[in-house]
Amino acid sequence: MKQPELGKKIAELRKAKGLTQEELVEKCNINVRTLQRIENGEATPRSYTIKIIFAALDYNIYDSAKSLTSRFIRIERTISKWLEQLYKYVIDLFNLKTDTMKKIAILSVPFLTICTVLVFSFSSYAKAQNRQAIINKFENASSNSKFIRLFNSGQIDSLGMLYLDNACIMPDNPSSLIGREKINDYYRQVFNVGFRFTNIKSTFKVVNDSIAVEREVWAINVNSVPISTGTSLTQWRYLKGQWWIENSMTKTDKVINQEANK
Repeated sequence: MKQPELGKKIAELRKAKGLTQEELVEKCNINVRTLQRIENGEATPRSYTIKIIFAALDYNIYDSAKSLTSRFIRIERTISKWLEQLYKYVIDLFNLKTDTMKKIAILSVPFLTICTVLVFSFSSYAKAQNRQAIINKFENASSNSKFIRLFNSGQIDSLGMLYLDNACIMPDNPSSLIGREKINDYYRQVFNVGFRFTNIKSTFKVVNDSIAVEREVWAINVNSVPISTGTSLTQWRYLKGQWWIENSMTKTDKVINQEANK
């Protein structure tokens, strides 16, 4: 036993005996100051002094240690007995030759619980994976470099395949164009005039499982001469495992070259 526990134990035993410090030191042949320092935890006495003090207090430290050890042994035996009973119960539970239906019912509860947890976990994981796959597909479909490449090379039919059959676009004029065929005709006219995109940059996008909205800024030129810049707002829809443009609206913000625009 170490300080300060030793000092507290001595003080506790002394008080239990109804002894003052002066009365105890008379029995132990030590001075009061030494006992005070021991009880306060300020000094650690030699083992010989500890034996004298405990003897004067009729306290056998070795019996105490044995008692503590015995208590641990009893606890260990209790736990071992309980584990043994639990083991026998589990083994008997899996012996379906007796009380078959009752045991099946008992075993079914944890089994169904585990299955439910596994199904829920797998479902959540699958949904997260599926959502990420949908977002990845959107990033592919909405690639601005792809739009620029198809338009600037005159691949208008391929460009039109980015749109739904009944898609609607609203260029920078009051009229709307509905349907892939009309959209293709519009892009051909713009291409034949000499318009070419020099940049399309996404500035904002929101994507969920079936709809995405994206805002872009763009710049075009005619015969290599910068002519105007603007913004567009595009709404996409996810159908049959693919993203399609459903609606698009364009607005010219700045005309750079008035002569080229005439």
